[in-house]
Amino acid sequence: MKINDKQNELRIWIDKIGLKQKHFAELYAMDLYHDPSEDDIRIFYEKFKGHMKRNTTKIAVIERYLNFLFTLDEFKDAGYVKPKFYFNNKLSKSFIQKMSDITQDN
Repeated sequence: MKINDKQNELRIWIDKIGLKQKHFAELYAMDLYHDPSEDDIRIFYEKFKGHMKRNTTKIAVIERYLNFLFTLDEFKDAGYVKPKFYFNNKLSKSFIQKMSDITQDN
């Protein structure tokens, strides 16, 4: 999976649970710093925006954001459960790409 796909996945989930990216970043910063100042939150939000734009962002960074999102009350209150993806090397790369394309069209 490419970084653009992961960034888009995070954007979609943030939207699905009714948050804006700024509010999500604030929640993440509060969890990360436990008692952040307004400056800490503002600085983190700028960092988060960069992570969401750059194609050099590591997938692991976006995965951490996703894992945090899946723990939020907003996520649970919306009735969602954490999705699971199991990669099976027995599937051909072309099949996996076609399935990925299909899911992006919906």
